[in-house]
Amino acid sequence: MIFKEWFEMFYNAYCVDVIAYDCYKDYYYINQKHFGYIADMELLSVKPIDIQNCLKSTLSYSNDRQRRSYFLLKRVFREAIVNGYCDKNPCDYVKPPKRIKKEAEYFSPDNLVHLFDDDSSVCRMFQLDLWTGLRRGELLALSWDNIDLDNRYLKVCQTLVHTSCGDRIVQTTKSRRDRLIPLHSNAIAILNQIRSQDVSNGFLFVSPITHTVISLRRYNRLYRAFYEQQKTKYPDLQYLTPHKLRHSYATYLIQCGADIETLRALLGHVDITTTQRYVHSNFNQMCKAVNNLKFE
Repeated sequence: MIFKEWFEMFYNAYCVDVIAYDCYKDYYYINQKHFGYIADMELLSVKPIDIQNCLKSTLSYSNDRQRRSYFLLKRVFREAIVNGYCDKNPCDYVKPPKRIKKEAEYFSPDNLVHLFDDDSSVCRMFQLDLWTGLRRGELLALSWDNIDLDNRYLKVCQTLVHTSCGDRIVQTTKSRRDRLIPLHSNAIAILNQIRSQDVSNGFLFVSPITHTVISLRRYNRLYRAFYEQQKTKYPDLQYLTPHKLRHSYATYLIQCGADIETLRALLGHVDITTTQRYVHSNFNQMCKAVNNLKFE
């Protein structure tokens, strides 16, 4: 069997409507863009040098694209072995592209003050995102059944995902684990404001037109419009994507003394190395650490 025939079988069986829509759409693009070198080769005849030549076509792309292409190829051949189409994985003899570690961007205190100088329902949605550190899909899938204001916590157990048939709520999270998030007093105040409004069908963030949960795409458009509105009041307001609200939650927790394991649990990361990118070491923090040094 040649590679392109097996990839189509692999893609339909293991990707379409199995993993996130954006993810398997990206896999399709990667195959079209980068795997042409081995497309017509027999699976049994693909050598490590052929894999290396495939990966060369990713060098002008981001580090994430390079690594995703490598690990996609590796899985394609692993499943081919499981299904009896080849007997060894040529990717095992090729080093994966080295991960380039990047510190997570986050909002400065001034940026946050200017961004949230507003009292609209849209502003409260983004404020809640900041004070809980939820992923976009987790925030939009929040229902009042997930929130216990008396005991000051919310349960993250579902998420809004984009599929080939549109957005839908799935009863799981990205990490496949439910988690509890303690609520800061500011988050509780925001939730009380949201609850005082007319909320239909139990969800916190509902479109006033369709009376359904706000879509992922609509969320992005609302954020952009909200940013542009605030930019007219504060011309120096820096643009950061809404996901940077989650980064800010994590960064300021670390700066306020949270340990990395606690942060991992709050963010819902499976691998603690993902959490480590939120640990920023700047000169002021290093000075503070040195000044607090005691030998007692």
